[in-house]
Amino acid sequence: MTPRALRRLAPLALVVLAACRMTTSTEVGVRTNLLGLSERRGEQEIYAPGGIYLVLPVVNAWAVLPTSQQNLLMSSEVSEGDRPVPDDITFKTKDGNNVYIDVNVMWRIDPQKAGFLISRVGQSADEVKERVVRPLSRSIVRDVFNEITSEEYYQVTVKNRMAAKAKEELAAALAPLGVVVDMLQLHQHRFDPEYQEAINAQKQAEADVQMLVERQKAVVVQKQTELEARRSEWNQKMESARGEAGSVRNEADGYYQTQTNQAKAIVAAAQAEADGVRKEAEALSKLGGDAYVKIQVSRLLAEKRVYLVPGANVSTLDVNGALNFLLRDAAAKGGGPRRAAPAPAPAEEEGQGQGQ
Repeated sequence: MTPRALRRLAPLALVVLAACRMTTSTEVGVRTNLLGLSERRGEQEIYAPGGIYLVLPVVNAWAVLPTSQQNLLMSSEVSEGDRPVPDDITFKTKDGNNVYIDVNVMWRIDPQKAGFLISRVGQSADEVKERVVRPLSRSIVRDVFNEITSEEYYQVTVKNRMAAKAKEELAAALAPLGVVVDMLQLHQHRFDPEYQEAINAQKQAEADVQMLVERQKAVVVQKQTELEARRSEWNQKMESARGEAGSVRNEADGYYQTQTNQAKAIVAAAQAEADGVRKEAEALSKLGGDAYVKIQVSRLLAEKRVYLVPGANVSTLDVNGALNFLLRDAAAKGGGPRRAAPAPAPAEEEGQGQGQ
């Protein structure tokens, strides 16, 4: 290609470069016709995220809007909020107290209504936020929370219910404008200094009462534990005493039963002996009783040793010698010690006996 041809194509290349438009993955492009040559003036076309498009300059206006989530943080802390001044929302409760709360609204642009936002609201996300999201958020949050009292604000269920209601009303108000509300978060809250001091004093008093109640409960539990310990000790002593009493009673019952059995045995033995005597008496009283007695006497005599001493010529009998003989014989048979024989009588006595 010759340099002259390149010079002729240079203006066309510049026009093409000027007409190139691009969108990122989190943006949508909006083309608006300005002159109405090939289409109606003000006609808009929305371009998808993540693309490169040719849009003739001068004839068309080009704008991009983010579709990612945006945050509107209205806080009393300058370093946290969107503005360099305290930006928290103030509302008055039903009982007349001022409450200051930090609110964060999480919102995003509806891609299908990006053209409406460009033509009616603003050309960027900051303009959309400042022109519609901020004023509607502050107004709706203030109106909703004006319906509760200061005490109700401390109730978590009531507070969450009011926050959900504010989120629903804000979403309904911003939806026709092409703004989607994902979440409304309530952060820190504050009261007027005088009322806040009164609340702090009340909280301290409630904390002190709660502490006393907990102490009382602890004392009750401690005393209950001590009572249970004493009761357990008493029960153990009672069971021990009952066991000892039972043991003594069992021993007494056993002794009584033993003595009773012994008494019964003695009575039975005596009864048997009495019956034997009675029967023996009855036998003796009947015919043949004398013979029975003689038989019993003969049995008794059979166990005795009988010695016969002649009755005639006793004077010539050596009685001492006979006794010694008998004693020696008995000692030899019984194995017992032999007794010494008495000394023989003097001759004079023997002679006197013979003379007589």
